[in-house]
This record gives sequence, structure tokens and C-alpha cells, in this order.
Amino acid sequence: MLVMNTLSVTTNPLQVTFIGTLIAIAFLISIVGVLGWMLRLPKETERTRTATQAIRSVNRMTRILVPVLAKSEATDRIVALAAQMIRQRNGHVDLLAVIEVPFTLPINAHVEADEKQALELLERGEAVAAHCGTRNGNRISRRILKARNAGAAIVREAEEQAVDLILIARTSVRARGNVQQANPAIDYVMKNAPCEVLVLSPAHNIGTQEMERVATTVPE
Repeated sequence: MLVMNTLSVTTNPLQVTFIGTLIAIAFLISIVGVLGWMLRLPKETERTRTATQAIRSVNRMTRILVPVLAKSEATDRIVALAAQMIRQRNGHVDLLAVIEVPFTLPINAHVEADEKQALELLERGEAVAAHCGTRNGNRISRRILKARNAGAAIVREAEEQAVDLILIARTSVRARGNVQQANPAIDYVMKNAPCEVLVLSPAHNIGTQEMERVATTVPE
């Protein structure tokens, strides 16, 4: 019997050439270079480090105390600023109205006119905050305090509530007759506050539209 063995020959379609190897190596190097450029962290400089620290410091301000001392556009704007600040960082705003009770009356005396005015100020502040998109009741709280000195009451409230920032609008009070002077409560807060204080002070430039400047103080 004659047995014939057939040998099947297969050919490899993949042929390795010198030029193909060079192209593959160049392609691999380019991919590694692009990935390295994408993942490379920028070199930190003194300027970027300072900016990062400032941003982190501001982002930590999640509990803000806003004393509402008077009905004014500046007070509305400071409430709006506080509402916008907490909206992005799940913070909380405390609206505070202080009734100064004279020493001739007991501290818990019923002063109907002042209480009504304080309540109107708080309701106005809540309306401004709600208009800014802060409608969650857990983010806005309001309180009326009776005290002999408004500045001391604000500082004490900031300490007890462990607030991160006090936002306050500069207002005036009537001293004698029609003479207006800066509210002394604001100066007291700026000098004694346990946290940073941001004061919104409206400018009074004749012949120009009312502008505003912002002054920041950090307690020593």
C-alpha cells in the first residue's frame, strides 16, 4: 500500500519589517508623550499657592451672620451676597436683628414699635434671600435679640454660633437733630469680632450714581 503524506504549508500574513518597527516605536513614544503631558501637574509657584490658600479659606466660610441694622439698599445687598455665598457650599445664614433697650427699662421690656421694626427687617431679609434662590428653611434662620449694646450682642452671637464670617452693611444713626453719624455698633464689631468681618459701605459721591466699596477686616 502506498501512503502519501500531504504537507500543508501555511503562510503568516504578519510580516515584521524594519520600517514597520520604527513606525510602531514612534507611535508608542508619541502616545506616552501625550499621556505624560495630560497627567503632568503644573509647577506650583508662590502666586498659585497664595491663590489656592485664599480660595480654600473662602470656601470654608459656610456659616455667615448678617446683622440687619436698618432698612436700606446696602442691607439688601449684603443679605443677597450672603445667600449667594452659601448656595454653592451648603452653608447657613443667620439673620440677626438687635433691639437696643435703654437702661431706664428692664432688658425684657416690651417695646412694640422696635419689635415691629425688627420683625419687618428680618422678613425683608428673608424675602431677599429667597429671591436669590435660597428657599430651603434650613439654610436661613432669623432671630431678634434685646440688648443694651447692639455691637456687643452681635459679637456675642457670633461667638456662641461659631460663625465663620460676619457680613454687615454700614448704616448711620441720628446723633443730634438731623446730624447723622456712623452706627457705633459696626465699629465695635470690627474691633471685637471673633471672625472675619465684611462691611459694605455705600459711597456718597455728588453727581455720580451710588457706588459701593467693600472693606474687609480680620481680627487680630
